[in-house]
Amino acid sequence: MSSKYDGLTPKEADDLMVGTIGSIVCEELVTARSMTPEQWDEHDIFRRSHEIASAIYYAVENRRRGAPSA
Repeated sequence: MSSKYDGLTPKEADDLMVGTIGSIVCEELVTARSMTPEQWDEHDIFRRSHEIASAIYYAVENRRRGAPSA
């Protein structure tokens, strides 16, 4: 199984990881901005923050395991 980091330099792999994390954050900001006040009040912020943190954790772990280091 190949990794999206295959063939990248360490800097390119780091840039890809940062871009992946940036995409996760942007997607969540767009979702939050589109919520009505009622939806926001019903939103479980602790569950959602855990999901976002988990997505970022896996992005970092995939980078750590899948690409060359400097």
